[in-house]
Amino acid sequence: MSAHGSSLEPRQRVPAVARVRRAVATALDGRAVLTPGETVVVACSGGPDSTVMLDALARLAPPRRLSLHVAHVDHGLRDGSAAEAAQVAAAAAERGLPFTALAAVVAPRGSSLQDRARDARRAALGGLADSVGATAIALAHTADDQAETVLMRALTGATPRALAAMADRTGLLARPLLRVWRDDVVAYCSALGLVTVDDPSNADPRFLRSRVRHELIPALEAVFPAARRRLCVLADHQRRLVDP
Repeated sequence: MSAHGSSLEPRQRVPAVARVRRAVATALDGRAVLTPGETVVVACSGGPDSTVMLDALARLAPPRRLSLHVAHVDHGLRDGSAAEAAQVAAAAAERGLPFTALAAVVAPRGSSLQDRARDARRAALGGLADSVGATAIALAHTADDQAETVLMRALTGATPRALAAMADRTGLLARPLLRVWRDDVVAYCSALGLVTVDDPSNADPRFLRSRVRHELIPALEAVFPAARRRLCVLADHQRRLVDP
């Protein structure tokens, strides 16, 4: 216990950390993204977003009686995945949480590689959820991911329902960081000195989302500074229309 009456270390009380944890607590308590007593598979790639989600949920879980089970999914698409799984396993162990390394089988053909990888990842996570009796799978999508999704769908002739993009909770899939911006995630990592994995595909211009993230969104915000926020508001508005 510190002299200020808090059990948190000084670095855990900085605004960058408090801001994210407050947003996740609001997602849990205010929007029922996860409900008390649930068993949750926490999908963690080792990247900044999922590492922050893991850290925040580990901190917030006990008073809400959440039982967390950490999972890393190896898609077998690039070298270094074994080291990344070991890093996530260490992060889980540091927080006293069980860990499972999963292997996803990505279909050799079909839709885009990223879509096929996502489908394989969710199938692997769903299988683990069944085996451990989990009622939720926590995914680390951020507000930036939401804005990118809405923009891509708007530009490819999406239906009104598709423009609703991602929900805070859809069945097993829960997104505690959906209203947290990526800049806040980076600041959280920096404040706590969290070690994270750099996924090179996030900056690979061969992938549409990467070009939207690094080229199109910045160009939009040069003209409309609140473009990302407006795209997220559009998704919320569409969701209220299609799911009143």
